[in-house]
Amino acid sequence: MKNSLRMFVAVAALAVAVPAYAQGGGGGGGGMQMSPADRMARQKEQLFKDITLTPAKSAKIDTIMMQAAAKQQEAMMAARSGGGDMAAMRESMQKMNAERNEALKAELTDEQKKKFDENVAAMPQGRRGGF
Repeated sequence: MKNSLRMFVAVAALAVAVPAYAQGGGGGGGGMQMSPADRMARQKEQLFKDITLTPAKSAKIDTIMMQAAAKQQEAMMAARSGGGDMAAMRESMQKMNAERNEALKAELTDEQKKKFDENVAAMPQGRRGGF
């Protein structure tokens, strides 16, 4: 009887855990979407790794990043509503990212710009979070 109860509990736990893991709850972020604020925080963390920003510079950086994110969101919505050409959308996003990065670099010292460029080069590309 005890073994049957244990088996039932184990099967019930797996029945709940497997679908949750498959939907992105399994730690790797498999299918879970990040909120825009979380995505921006992650981008900022990656772009400015090992770069010390004053509070004023950090606020300016946040403003630039929020404006760029809003512009990209607008473009994505327009592309989706019009059936969107994915190749053109990808090219447009790359251009917007380059413009954003130039605006961000304009706020940095020469030494910080060098580190920023290294951070950009180290970031993943494509759908897995490239910026």
